[in-house]
Formats: sequence, structure tokens, C-alpha cells
Amino acid sequence: MLPRYRVRAFTLIELLVVIAIIALLISILLPSLSRAREQSRAVVCMANVKNITMAFYLYAYDNRFLPGTKYQGPMGMNLDWCGRNNDLYTQNPGMWEHPMDTSVLRRYYGPVHKLFECPTAKRQANHFYDYTMMMRMTGAKTDLQWIVTYPRDPTNPNTTRVRFQGLPFMFEEDELWYNHSVDDGAWSNLDQIARRHNRGAHLGYLDGSVSRFITPTGPSPYLQEPQDLVANHLRLWVGDTSYLVGGWTTAPFGWVNKPWQLGI
Repeated sequence: MLPRYRVRAFTLIELLVVIAIIALLISILLPSLSRAREQSRAVVCMANVKNITMAFYLYAYDNRFLPGTKYQGPMGMNLDWCGRNNDLYTQNPGMWEHPMDTSVLRRYYGPVHKLFECPTAKRQANHFYDYTMMMRMTGAKTDLQWIVTYPRDPTNPNTTRVRFQGLPFMFEEDELWYNHSVDDGAWSNLDQIARRHNRGAHLGYLDGSVSRFITPTGPSPYLQEPQDLVANHLRLWVGDTSYLVGGWTTAPFGWVNKPWQLGI
């Protein structure tokens, strides 16, 4: 007769212990996985801004200046970087899959409309662009030596002003303020910088570089507060003279190259 082997089963307590351990491991791993996913989305977002910035740079290499945003006099006619305000699009928008198909930058990037979508925001506010161009940087030459600063504390007029690492022109825009209602691809006035990547966003600079930027903000991301940095807080410095560079009024195309001529 063959010997009988008694199979020992788990007790209820042992099962509960195992389940508790698994639940504990999941609670530990899930935040790490969430952070890893967001980090990967941030990398994609930065790559998007880099590719868009390089398209601008290649255009400037061929034409000696950046394209524009809205109509800014005869020089800026139909040079809207995002295509949204160009005649080709406005006269027959249904003909085009995306406004960027009518952009002067179209030849400098592939047919990838996802390039203009932050993978975290997913165009929740603006179904065309999560990235926008500072209006008064239109027509800029790439060899400008000016600097742009912002206030460390927007509520204090005497606060220290901080210098950007270069001349910023491409901004990852906050999805809550105005980008949802105005899809013009322009950044100005009360527009804010996004804070969706661990309180930061990505900016493109005139020299072709890109960096992560943490914008000064108030305690609530869902309220417009005095502590929030907006485009009107930015100043362009030419020597010891500064100019409002984030203003909403349409400056002439190429204003940034010689701002002292108009001083607006």
C-alpha cells in the first residue's frame, strides 16, 4: 500500500496575512508607478517643446527671424506659427485636419499633431495646442542678446527679479486660464505657465534650448491669485532699460528686435 501524504492547507489567518502583505506592497508601489508614469509623460512633453523649438529655429535659419502669432502688420501676414490665424485656415477650416497644416513651420516637422499635445494635459482645455508662443517675440532674430526677467514674488513690486536662462518664446500654457477659451496659439497678458509636471512646465528659448520651469503661484491651482505669475509680469531688458514683453496689445512684427523704437 502506498503511503498517504497529508496536504496541509493555509489557515484563514495565514491567508489574511498574505493578503495584507500584498495590499501593503501595492500601496507602496502604486505611488512609485504613478510618479514613474508622470516622469515619462514629462519627458515626452519636454521632447515636444524641443521639437517645436527646433522647428522655429530651422525656420529662422532659413528666413532670419521667427514666424508670428496673430496678424501684426504686413510683415506678419499669414506667418502665424500655429496656422490658426492664417488665411488658408480661416477661409476654409473644414479643409484641414489641424490648423498646423497651414503653418509656415509645416515643412520642419512630420505629420504628427500629437507634437502639440502635452501627454499629461491631453488637450483638455484647448483641442489644438498645449504650447503657445509669446506674442511679442514674433519676428525675433535668433542672435538677440536681450534678457527677460520675472518677479520672484509677483505681489511685491520691490521683489528680486529673476533672469530666465535665455529669451523664452515657447510656453507650456496653464490649461485653466484662457487657453481653454482662446485657441490662438499666443501667450500674453494674464496667461499663466502650466504647473502640471510636479509644479513645473517646459519652456523653449530663442537659442534652441528647452528647460523645466517652476512658476511662482498662489496656494490654489484652481483660483487666480495675486501670487500667480502672468505674462504681464515679464520684462525685456536692453541694457538698463526694460520693456513689457508679455503684453496683449499687438506689437508690430519684429518689435522685439528694436523695442526702443516704440517702447510699448
